[in-house]
Amino acid sequence: MRTTKTLSVSLPPEQLYEMERTAEKENRTMSELVSELYRRYVADEARREFSNCLKALRAEAAGTPASKLTMRQIDAEIRAARQSRKRAG
Repeated sequence: MRTTKTLSVSLPPEQLYEMERTAEKENRTMSELVSELYRRYVADEARREFSNCLKALRAEAAGTPASKLTMRQIDAEIRAARQSRKRAG
C-alpha cells in the first residue's frame, strides 16, 4: 500500500529553477524539499500564534500590578506555583 500521495504544483519557471538548484545542492529530492518547506511553515505559524498570544497577555497585564514585576520575580512565582502543585499532586 502506498504511503504517499502525488501533488501537482505550478511555479514560475525561475522559482522552479531555483528550487531544483537548491535540492541538488542539498542532495535532496524535490519532494523532500517541499516537505521541509511545509514543516517550516507550520513551525513558523505556531511561533507567530504564540507571539500573538504573548502580545495579548502583555497588553492585558499592562494596567495591572503584574506589569511592574521583574523577570526574576515572575520566574520565582512560577517556581513557587510549580512546587506547590508538585506537593499537592
